Amino acid sequence: MKKNKVLLSFDVEEFDLPREYGREISLEDGIKISSKGTEKILKVLKNADVKGTFFITGNFAKTNPALVKEIKSLGHEIACHGVDHFSPQSSDPIESKKIVEEVIGTKIKGYRQPRMFKIDYKVLKAAGYKYDSSVNPAFIPGRYNNFKTPRTHFEKEGIVEIPTSVATSLRIPLFWLALHLFPKRFYFMLAKSTIKKQGYFATYFHPWEFTDLKTRKEVPWYIAKNSGDKLVERLSWLIRKLQNEKVDFITYSELIKEQNV
Repeated sequence: MKKNKVLLSFDVEEFDLPREYGREISLEDGIKISSKGTEKILKVLKNADVKGTFFITGNFAKTNPALVKEIKSLGHEIACHGVDHFSPQSSDPIESKKIVEEVIGTKIKGYRQPRMFKIDYKVLKAAGYKYDSSVNPAFIPGRYNNFKTPRTHFEKEGIVEIPTSVATSLRIPLFWLALHLFPKRFYFMLAKSTIKKQGYFATYFHPWEFTDLKTRKEVPWYIAKNSGDKLVERLSWLIRKLQNEKVDFITYSELIKEQNV
């Protein structure tokens, strides 16, 4: 009997959230903040003995190649996340693949568009990707309108799309922000229900969330809430609770291999 699956993923990008609110931040500072958060994430995963998938921008890979190599050496999957996170370009799938592959020395199979913007599957196919994870199948005003998109993986134009998990018929998002705002037990209940109905649960976070955002005035309260060490504790707690459910933590590539898609 096959076990249910959990797919943890992390968008390793330069911290550029202040720019969304009209505040500039240098690439150097953005990389430092995300590097600090990435190190915390790696410690959480190592302590729990689970693997994840890290979607990495070209900017981050070029600026901190040592940390990218460490992620790979610890057995996690590495995928691409564009080049410059704040300014996605049509050439990003090809360019980011070239940059990240040069750093880690192996082929990249997956892609995620910055901010989950729409992606051209033909471009991904031509660049040699096998899967994408740029869909949040929910309705979030000003961000996503994917209420009719399939909730589980599907194939389109030769690319396997692995959407972020949503819960119930209302498609409650179970992405990073939900773990900030929902009571821990409520989030776990929704995740557990999703696993039972769909066979797997896929979610994602950003390294900068694991740093203290309450000191940054430009960051909205609902993003700063439960950031830093509080989020470290929440993620660690969630992993322990899911492990008690006897699930397997797998990478995105492992999912498409197991599903024969």
